Amino acid sequence: MNEIWANRLVAGTKAWAEVPASRKNAVKEVLRVRVEDKAITAEQYEEITGEVYEA
Repeated sequence: MNEIWANRLVAGTKAWAEVPASRKNAVKEVLRVRVEDKAITAEQYEEITGEVYEA
């Protein structure tokens, strides 16, 4: 489910505010891995979560 939320956030079909609080940390981890894998940029991570990306 965390992957699905991450996919929807990246696609722009959902906003960070819509992610359930119980899933936010896990979704951030999915997004962090995607930055490391160069699937998204650190800037995209920051735009999605509103937080600075920390490697």
